Amino acid sequence: MNNLGIDESWIKGGLDINQIENILSLIVQKRKTKEILPSQDNILSALKFTSLDNVKVLIIGQDPYPSSEHAHGLAFSSLSDKTPASLKNIFKKLEEDFPGTKHSSNTLTEWAKQGVLLLNTSLTFEDKNPKILKQQTQLWEPVINNIYRVLINRKKTLIVFRWGSHAIKSGKVFEGKENIYVMDTTHPSPLSAHRGFMSSNHFVKCNEILGKDAIDWST
Repeated sequence: MNNLGIDESWIKGGLDINQIENILSLIVQKRKTKEILPSQDNILSALKFTSLDNVKVLIIGQDPYPSSEHAHGLAFSSLSDKTPASLKNIFKKLEEDFPGTKHSSNTLTEWAKQGVLLLNTSLTFEDKNPKILKQQTQLWEPVINNIYRVLINRKKTLIVFRWGSHAIKSGKVFEGKENIYVMDTTHPSPLSAHRGFMSSNHFVKCNEILGKDAIDWST
Protein backbone atom coordinates (compact mmCIF):
# COMPACT_ATOMS: atom_id res chain seq x y z
CA MET A 1 0.00 0.00 0.00
CA ASN A 2 1.08 3.64 -0.46
CA ASN A 3 0.27 6.76 1.51
CA LEU A 4 0.04 9.04 -1.51
CA GLY A 5 -3.45 8.10 -2.68
CA ILE A 6 -2.09 6.77 -5.98
CA ASP A 7 -3.98 3.85 -7.46
CA GLU A 8 -2.09 0.62 -6.77
CA SER A 9 -2.09 -0.34 -10.45
CA TRP A 10 0.55 2.36 -11.05
CA ILE A 11 2.88 0.83 -8.48
CA LYS A 12 2.36 -2.66 -9.88
CA GLY A 13 3.09 -1.25 -13.34
CA GLY A 14 6.48 0.08 -12.30
CA LEU A 15 5.93 3.59 -10.94
CA ASP A 16 8.84 4.61 -8.69
CA ILE A 17 7.10 5.71 -5.47
CA ASN A 18 10.35 6.51 -3.66
CA GLN A 19 11.30 8.98 -6.36
CA ILE A 20 7.96 10.76 -5.99
CA GLU A 21 8.12 10.78 -2.19
CA ASN A 22 11.57 12.40 -2.27
CA ILE A 23 10.32 15.24 -4.47
CA LEU A 24 7.19 15.74 -2.37
CA SER A 25 9.37 16.02 0.76
CA LEU A 26 11.42 18.69 -0.98
CA ILE A 27 8.22 20.55 -1.92
CA VAL A 28 7.04 20.46 1.70
CA GLN A 29 10.28 22.16 2.77
CA LYS A 30 10.01 24.75 0.01
CA ARG A 31 6.47 25.65 1.08
CA LYS A 32 7.92 27.14 4.29
CA THR A 33 9.29 30.10 2.33
CA LYS A 34 7.58 29.96 -1.09
CA GLU A 35 4.11 29.65 -2.57
CA ILE A 36 3.86 26.43 -4.55
CA LEU A 37 0.82 25.40 -6.58
CA PRO A 38 -1.30 23.35 -6.50
CA SER A 39 -1.95 22.34 -2.89
CA GLN A 40 0.09 19.39 -1.62
CA ASP A 41 -2.97 17.11 -1.76
CA ASN A 42 -3.58 17.96 -5.43
CA ILE A 43 -0.05 17.56 -6.83
CA LEU A 44 -0.66 13.93 -7.79
CA SER A 45 -4.28 14.39 -8.91
CA ALA A 46 -3.64 12.81 -12.32
CA LEU A 47 -2.47 9.54 -10.73
CA LYS A 48 -5.20 9.58 -8.08
CA PHE A 49 -8.20 10.01 -10.36
CA THR A 50 -7.00 7.74 -13.19
CA SER A 51 -5.79 4.20 -12.59
CA LEU A 52 -3.11 2.79 -14.86
CA ASP A 53 -5.44 -0.03 -15.88
CA ASN A 54 -8.01 2.49 -17.07
CA VAL A 55 -5.86 4.96 -19.04
CA LYS A 56 -7.20 5.36 -22.57
CA VAL A 57 -6.08 8.89 -23.43
CA LEU A 58 -3.05 10.94 -22.37
CA ILE A 59 -3.26 14.73 -22.64
CA ILE A 60 0.13 16.32 -22.03
CA GLY A 61 0.02 19.73 -20.38
CA GLN A 62 2.90 21.91 -19.22
CA ASP A 63 2.35 23.24 -15.69
CA PRO A 64 -0.39 24.03 -13.15
CA TYR A 65 -2.23 27.33 -13.44
CA PRO A 66 -0.24 30.05 -11.59
CA SER A 67 -3.18 30.88 -9.33
CA SER A 68 -4.55 29.10 -6.28
CA GLU A 69 -7.99 29.93 -7.61
CA HIS A 70 -7.43 27.66 -10.63
CA ALA A 71 -4.58 25.21 -9.89
CA HIS A 72 -5.91 21.67 -9.56
CA GLY A 73 -3.19 19.19 -10.49
CA LEU A 74 -4.95 17.91 -13.60
CA ALA A 75 -3.71 19.41 -16.88
CA PHE A 76 -6.09 22.13 -18.14
CA SER A 77 -8.50 21.49 -15.25
CA SER A 78 -9.49 24.46 -13.08
CA LEU A 79 -11.08 24.71 -9.64
CA SER A 80 -12.52 28.12 -10.49
CA ASP A 81 -15.89 29.03 -11.96
CA LYS A 82 -13.97 31.31 -14.34
CA THR A 83 -12.98 29.28 -17.39
CA PRO A 84 -9.28 29.71 -18.32
CA ALA A 85 -8.65 30.76 -21.91
CA SER A 86 -7.14 27.46 -23.12
CA LEU A 87 -9.91 25.42 -21.51
CA LYS A 88 -12.46 27.73 -23.09
CA ASN A 89 -11.07 26.82 -26.53
CA ILE A 90 -11.06 23.12 -25.63
CA PHE A 91 -14.74 23.32 -24.66
CA LYS A 92 -15.55 25.30 -27.80
CA LYS A 93 -13.92 22.66 -30.00
CA LEU A 94 -15.72 19.83 -28.18
CA GLU A 95 -19.08 21.56 -28.61
CA GLU A 96 -18.37 21.87 -32.35
CA ASP A 97 -17.36 18.21 -32.60
CA PHE A 98 -20.14 16.85 -30.38
CA PRO A 99 -23.15 19.20 -30.48
CA GLY A 100 -25.05 19.03 -27.21
CA THR A 101 -21.96 18.39 -25.09
CA LYS A 102 -22.44 20.21 -21.76
CA HIS A 103 -19.67 21.79 -19.72
CA SER A 104 -21.07 22.83 -16.37
CA SER A 105 -17.73 22.56 -14.54
CA ASN A 106 -14.14 23.57 -15.28
CA THR A 107 -12.92 20.70 -13.13
CA LEU A 108 -12.09 17.80 -15.44
CA THR A 109 -12.37 14.96 -12.94
CA GLU A 110 -15.15 13.30 -14.97
CA TRP A 111 -12.70 12.91 -17.85
CA ALA A 112 -10.01 11.59 -15.51
CA LYS A 113 -12.35 8.98 -14.03
CA GLN A 114 -13.10 7.69 -17.54
CA GLY A 115 -9.43 7.14 -18.33
CA VAL A 116 -8.15 10.51 -19.56
CA LEU A 117 -4.75 11.05 -17.93
CA LEU A 118 -4.40 14.83 -17.65
CA LEU A 119 -0.66 15.05 -16.99
CA ASN A 120 1.39 18.22 -16.68
CA THR A 121 5.12 17.84 -17.33
CA SER A 122 5.74 19.95 -14.23
CA LEU A 123 3.45 18.94 -11.38
CA THR A 124 4.16 22.13 -9.44
CA PHE A 125 4.45 25.86 -10.08
CA GLU A 126 6.68 27.85 -7.74
CA ASP A 127 6.30 31.45 -6.58
CA LYS A 128 4.19 32.43 -9.60
CA ASN A 129 7.51 32.84 -11.39
CA PRO A 130 7.71 31.63 -15.03
CA LYS A 131 11.53 31.82 -14.81
CA ILE A 132 11.47 28.97 -12.30
CA LEU A 133 9.27 26.80 -14.54
CA LYS A 134 12.27 25.22 -16.29
CA GLN A 135 13.67 24.20 -12.91
CA GLN A 136 10.32 22.75 -11.86
CA THR A 137 10.02 20.82 -15.13
CA GLN A 138 13.52 19.39 -14.65
CA LEU A 139 12.65 18.46 -11.07
CA TRP A 140 9.68 16.38 -12.21
CA GLU A 141 11.18 15.09 -15.48
CA PRO A 142 12.34 11.72 -14.06
CA VAL A 143 8.84 11.09 -12.68
CA ILE A 144 7.14 12.07 -15.94
CA ASN A 145 9.50 9.86 -17.95
CA ASN A 146 8.80 7.01 -15.54
CA ILE A 147 5.06 7.48 -16.08
CA TYR A 148 5.59 7.46 -19.86
CA ARG A 149 7.54 4.18 -19.67
CA VAL A 150 4.88 2.58 -17.49
CA LEU A 151 2.21 3.55 -20.03
CA ILE A 152 4.21 2.18 -22.95
CA ASN A 153 4.99 -1.08 -21.16
CA ARG A 154 1.27 -1.85 -20.74
CA LYS A 155 1.11 -2.61 -24.48
CA LYS A 156 -2.51 -1.46 -24.52
CA THR A 157 -4.32 1.02 -26.74
CA LEU A 158 -3.40 4.59 -25.85
CA ILE A 159 -4.19 7.87 -27.59
CA VAL A 160 -1.70 10.66 -26.92
CA PHE A 161 -2.73 14.27 -27.53
CA ARG A 162 0.36 16.43 -28.00
CA TRP A 163 -0.84 20.01 -28.19
CA GLY A 164 1.96 22.46 -28.90
CA SER A 165 5.74 22.20 -29.21
CA HIS A 166 6.37 21.50 -25.52
CA ALA A 167 4.02 18.51 -25.50
CA ILE A 168 5.42 17.21 -28.79
CA LYS A 169 8.97 17.36 -27.44
CA SER A 170 8.05 15.82 -24.09
CA GLY A 171 5.99 13.03 -25.63
CA LYS A 172 8.46 12.06 -28.35
CA VAL A 173 8.95 8.68 -26.65
CA PHE A 174 5.47 7.58 -27.78
CA GLU A 175 6.28 7.77 -31.48
CA GLY A 176 6.33 4.50 -33.39
CA LYS A 177 5.00 2.41 -30.50
CA GLU A 178 2.51 -0.38 -31.15
CA ASN A 179 -1.06 0.35 -30.03
CA ILE A 180 -0.25 4.03 -29.40
CA TYR A 181 -1.90 6.71 -31.53
CA VAL A 182 -0.12 10.08 -31.41
CA MET A 183 -2.09 13.18 -32.42
CA ASP A 184 -0.34 16.55 -32.79
CA THR A 185 -1.62 20.08 -33.22
CA THR A 186 -1.06 23.55 -31.78
CA HIS A 187 -1.70 24.46 -28.15
CA PRO A 188 -5.30 25.50 -27.39
CA SER A 189 -4.23 28.87 -25.98
CA PRO A 190 -5.64 31.99 -27.70
CA LEU A 191 -2.16 32.67 -29.11
CA SER A 192 -2.07 29.49 -31.18
CA ALA A 193 -5.46 27.72 -31.17
CA HIS A 194 -6.45 29.26 -34.52
CA ARG A 195 -3.31 27.82 -36.15
CA GLY A 196 -4.40 24.20 -35.87
CA PHE A 197 -6.17 23.26 -32.68
CA MET A 198 -9.57 24.66 -33.63
CA SER A 199 -9.51 22.85 -36.98
CA SER A 200 -8.17 19.56 -35.62
CA ASN A 201 -10.45 16.57 -35.17
CA HIS A 202 -8.61 14.91 -32.30
CA PHE A 203 -11.66 14.32 -30.13
CA VAL A 204 -13.64 12.73 -32.96
CA LYS A 205 -10.71 10.53 -34.04
CA CYS A 206 -10.10 9.54 -30.44
CA ASN A 207 -13.65 8.31 -29.93
CA GLU A 208 -13.63 6.51 -33.28
CA ILE A 209 -10.53 4.58 -32.19
CA LEU A 210 -11.96 3.81 -28.74
CA GLY A 211 -15.31 2.64 -30.13
CA LYS A 212 -17.50 1.29 -27.33
CA ASP A 213 -15.01 2.73 -24.81
CA ALA A 214 -15.37 6.27 -26.19
CA ILE A 215 -15.03 9.21 -23.79
CA ASP A 216 -18.01 11.29 -22.77
CA TRP A 217 -16.42 14.74 -22.95
CA SER A 218 -19.07 16.46 -20.82
CA THR A 219 -17.99 17.92 -17.48
